[in-house]
Amino acid sequence: MKVARVKTLLRKMSHWESWRGALLRRRVGYIDPERPLRFPVKLQVEATSQCNLRCPSCSHAKEKGNGQHLTEEVFCRILDRLPWSPSRVVLCGIGEPLMNPQFFSLVDILAERRIRCQFYTNGTLLTPRMQQAILSRRNIDIISISCDGSDKKTFERLRLGADFDKWKQSVQEFLLQAKQQRGRTLNIGMNVVVSKQNLHEMGDILRLAKALGIGSVYFLEMIPVDEIAIDLCPSVTELSAARQELVELAADLGLKVTCFFRQDTVPPKTPPQCLQPWEYMFIRANGDVAPCAALFGSDKGVVVGNILEQDFGTIWRGEPYRKFRRGSVSGTNDLCRICPFH
Repeated sequence: MKVARVKTLLRKMSHWESWRGALLRRRVGYIDPERPLRFPVKLQVEATSQCNLRCPSCSHAKEKGNGQHLTEEVFCRILDRLPWSPSRVVLCGIGEPLMNPQFFSLVDILAERRIRCQFYTNGTLLTPRMQQAILSRRNIDIISISCDGSDKKTFERLRLGADFDKWKQSVQEFLLQAKQQRGRTLNIGMNVVVSKQNLHEMGDILRLAKALGIGSVYFLEMIPVDEIAIDLCPSVTELSAARQELVELAADLGLKVTCFFRQDTVPPKTPPQCLQPWEYMFIRANGDVAPCAALFGSDKGVVVGNILEQDFGTIWRGEPYRKFRRGSVSGTNDLCRICPFH
């Protein structure tokens, strides 16, 4: 790759980041912690809190019990209690959504209400039958597949319970079928949780994505919610070097790359780069409501209400939610202070 091309790309990224920062500051300036938007911009509902893997980067591996599936009846109750009709629902949470035997019934409920569906999957359950069930549902338009390693050893160490060779074959077949049957109507990306154990493979993971036919890759820094996660977190210097390498390689490969990495060591940033407490609501399979996607299973997590027991407005504009927003702005929320998204 020519040096001039790299420099041009980095200048464009820097320009975009400065504009993004200005836009965020402008938005924050109009958002009062005591008075949120009328409705959330983003809604996520947990299809299941069960998973077939035990990944060290996921708080699910530390949760006790088997979790629970979201049922059709409870899902309809949740949607009926919302005072607006969301355009999209992210239908997943701490578990693997394809484990829920009613998952596609939930997707069909969204389709009946003309709501688009997005979900994340670890990719291990993409059997031919599962692939066709996904591809036949046109309201599913965004899927993210998790991958934390480019070779068998690293992948299986970080995705405990998975078989890399079977995963790779299933994902490759699914992407081929998706291209043939859905074309550009289905956006499939890859999510990568970055840790000390796979930092050296970031470039190879990009090459794997390219070989599989994935065009967008999202690199997410591990959130240090406990001692194990803290030990696995790379340093800011390591992340910064990785970011530059990934940007250059992605341009060479023709891939779109997004990195959610820390850029400084002094929390919190002011103003916050994350506006989830104002724009987002996460509803777990049992109806519990959380104000942040990074809180899954963390002992620093916050439950601000239960949608099956309380009115939406009571939760969205209630004191627990407002307290979390105030803490996000001031940097006093425990998780916000250690979160790379803040």
